[in-house]
Amino acid sequence: MGDFLRRQRQGVLTLLMLSPGLAGFLGLFFYPMLVTIVRSLRPEGQDVGWTVASYIEFLSKPGSRGVIVLTFALAIASTFLSVLLSVPLALILREKLRGHRFFRFTILIPITLPGLVGALGLLVFYGSRGWINLFVTQILHLEKLNINYTIPGLIIFYLWHYFPYTALTTLSTLEGLDRSVEEAAAVSGATPWQVLRHVVLPLIMPGVLAGSVLTFMAAFGSFSIPLVAGGNYRPLSVAIYTQIQSFTPARWSMGSAMSVVMAILQVIFLSVYMRVLRRPVA
Repeated sequence: MGDFLRRQRQGVLTLLMLSPGLAGFLGLFFYPMLVTIVRSLRPEGQDVGWTVASYIEFLSKPGSRGVIVLTFALAIASTFLSVLLSVPLALILREKLRGHRFFRFTILIPITLPGLVGALGLLVFYGSRGWINLFVTQILHLEKLNINYTIPGLIIFYLWHYFPYTALTTLSTLEGLDRSVEEAAAVSGATPWQVLRHVVLPLIMPGVLAGSVLTFMAAFGSFSIPLVAGGNYRPLSVAIYTQIQSFTPARWSMGSAMSVVMAILQVIFLSVYMRVLRRPVA
C-alpha cells in the first residue's frame, strides 16, 4: 500500500512538473497546427465544408514546384556551407589561440540580431556602394559584384545568419572530446588526417548533426531575409505571406495548405537527412 501511494505521489509530481511544457506545446504548437490543417481543408472564404482544392491548386501550378525547389536549395546550400565553415572554425578555436574569445563573441552576433535588421545591414554592406564593391572596384579595379537580390546573395545572407547554430554545437562537442583518444590514435601510428577523419569527425558528428538540423530548420522557414533581400526569389515562407497580404480577400485556405505542405516536406527531408548523417564515417 505504501509503495502504491508513493508511486501515485511521484506520478502526480511528475505531471505537475511536465504541465507547463505540455501547456506550452498544446497552446503554441499543437493547437495552431490543428487550426492550420483545418483551415487548409476548408473551401476558400468559407467556414463549412471540406475540400482539398487548395492543395490541388498549389501542387498543380508549375511555379509552385519552382518555389519548393528554391526553398530547399537555399536551406540545403546554407546548411552544407555552415558545416564546411563550422568544423575548421571549431578546430581552430579549440586551440585557445590569442583572440579566441573575440571570435567566439562574433559568432554569436548573427543570431542575436533580428533577421530583418541583419538583412537590411547586409543589403547595405553588399550594395553597389557597399564595402565589398568599393574594395572590388576601387582597390582591385574589377567589375562591380551583383550580390543583392540574387540566389548566391541569399545563400550568403542565410549562411551569415544561421551558421552559428552549427558552429556553436560543433565547438561545444569538440571541446568536450577527450584528447587522450586522439593521442592514443597518434601513438598507434595514425597520421593527423587519419586522426581527424576516423576519430575526431565520428565523435563530433552528433554535434554537427544537431547544429546542422537547427540551421536547416531555421533556413527552411526563413522569412525576414528573403522578404527583404530576396527580390523576385520568393521561397515558401514569403509565398505563404503573399497569399495572405497580396489578395483581397486574403486567401487563408491556400496559405494554410501551403504551410501544411511546407511542414510535411521539412519533416520528410529532416528524417532522411538525419538517417543518412548518422551512418558511420568510412
